[in-house]
Amino acid sequence: MPSPLGLLEERRESARARVEGLETRMALLEKELEEARVVLERRVVAVEELTAALAPAEEPASAGAAAAATVQRVPPKGAVVPRWCEGLDPAAALASDYRRLVEAVETAAAGGGGLSAREVAEAMEPGRKVDILLQENLRTKAKRLVERGWLAVDGSGCRFMPRRPLPEPGPIPASGSVSAG
Repeated sequence: MPSPLGLLEERRESARARVEGLETRMALLEKELEEARVVLERRVVAVEELTAALAPAEEPASAGAAAAATVQRVPPKGAVVPRWCEGLDPAAALASDYRRLVEAVETAAAGGGGLSAREVAEAMEPGRKVDILLQENLRTKAKRLVERGWLAVDGSGCRFMPRRPLPEPGPIPASGSVSAG
């Protein structure tokens, strides 16, 4: 008759082997997911570039057309996130999901602590049960906004914060006389 300790050791080894197998499968799935995200990003960019290339050039011919040309177009869902620059209006530059994400972070993170991906999801979808898929989708979008300068992250890289204001350009220090040696 096998000893109780021997039975427990067998079960422990079986559990350890299962965990290792699942970790290996998970690592492979994470790699596959990242590759799929890269492909998706390239396809989104390709569609946006083709759409922009095929769009007719807008040249206002009259005052009415000039007024219509000043109306800002809202980018479609899935549009490329442009790099942030001074004076760029989020309403005109960002697709609705990204614009809502920036607004949620700016509103909820006013205290300065930043928001985790889960907190971003809760701020954007109040009352909705936050599942891992929604959380990861918003984390990916928030990271894209960080890369493009619309948001910032804390030192750990886990909390999203409003974009830090750029330092004001200070006066140029006066240099001493340069001697021609």
